[in-house]
Amino acid sequence: MKNLILLAVFGFGAFQMWEKFRSSAQPIYDESYVAVYGRNSCGFTRKFLSELEASGVNYHYFIVDDQSVANTLHSRMESSGISTRRYNLPVIDVNGDISVRPEFRKVLSEYNDKL
Repeated sequence: MKNLILLAVFGFGAFQMWEKFRSSAQPIYDESYVAVYGRNSCGFTRKFLSELEASGVNYHYFIVDDQSVANTLHSRMESSGISTRRYNLPVIDVNGDISVRPEFRKVLSEYNDKL
């Protein structure tokens, strides 16, 4: 019984590590970048864009209502292990590291670390 519990704990830990370190999305630009995926009608997206502008960060903005943008985003999210079934906007890509509605300070820090 003890061995079975140890095996289960080891298996769960291995699965968690695999989820954490599995392949992420490839960067879409050669230089440090921030890509914002959102909608003009989304208050969170507008707020994030204004914070980027106020901080002087050059960013790329993609509107998810464009089907080709949505398809690309979903593919990138899935390769990063993020569910596309239901998610909040904006989705932010900082140098290939994709997150859903992250804190602005975290994005700014990741962007500046790669400059």
